[in-house]
Amino acid sequence: MLTGTSTQNFSYFLNVTTDYFCSKHSAAPLFWAGFSFVCILLGFPATVKVLLELSRRHRQNISNDFFVFNLTFIDLAYLSILPFSVFNYIVWHNIQFEWLCNFMYSLTVSGRPLFMACVCGDYYFAVVHPIIYMTNKRSAMIRKIISVIVWLFIIIFGSLVASNTIYFTILGCTPMFISLPVIGFCDVSVFRALRKTSPSGKSNLHPQKKRALRTIINSFIMTFIVYLPPSIIFSLGHTNNLIYEVQYCILLFVAVCFTISGCVIMPVLYLGSTGQHSLRKILK
Repeated sequence: MLTGTSTQNFSYFLNVTTDYFCSKHSAAPLFWAGFSFVCILLGFPATVKVLLELSRRHRQNISNDFFVFNLTFIDLAYLSILPFSVFNYIVWHNIQFEWLCNFMYSLTVSGRPLFMACVCGDYYFAVVHPIIYMTNKRSAMIRKIISVIVWLFIIIFGSLVASNTIYFTILGCTPMFISLPVIGFCDVSVFRALRKTSPSGKSNLHPQKKRALRTIINSFIMTFIVYLPPSIIFSLGHTNNLIYEVQYCILLFVAVCFTISGCVIMPVLYLGSTGQHSLRKILK
């Protein structure tokens, strides 16, 4: 629920087109525009390559990366509309199209941490409860049901974000508040399980367990670089009663840049975990 100050800011935000696009405070939007194009240049080919790698691994039954596929699809969809979003914000100034861009952004800011939590949960059961994981014949169906629930949630959440009614409110951080405890618990549990040596005294890990270890390390990196900063900015920006220009023309773009960086960091980390470490190789 918006406070009186937030309601005034939101009304002002909708009714004044020039202020909507921060025409008088262009430093942060211009930085965001340049940063976005760098992320598009690096992230788009890396994300496409991740989808190709996931398809190859699925055909060869190497592993089940259903949640990673959903996560990567969200990143690719957002990167596809991002150049048009930048052009609209800087040049076109179409509010209706901006709502669509806000909706696509919400899929990334909410869908990525939620699906990352699903990935960590999947590895948690695979490593900590391997018997249940291997003998459960309905695991594929469970993954599909969870994915449908996540998609329904982020679509509803995106509809709220598209109207800018929940920026800088606790409600806007809901996906983060749901995901981060799950990611933290699963990562710590998997890490502790993988640290234990075998009865023979050897600490060599099975390749699948090594991949799980790399995945939780990647999720920690994503958490502290991509997930936490926007959640802190969005949650504290409102409580500090900052003026409209600071909230929507500076802090918002800082938070968005952290989120966009995940479109590069996540695919590069994933490809690195599959042995494709070279950035030059990724961009080919």
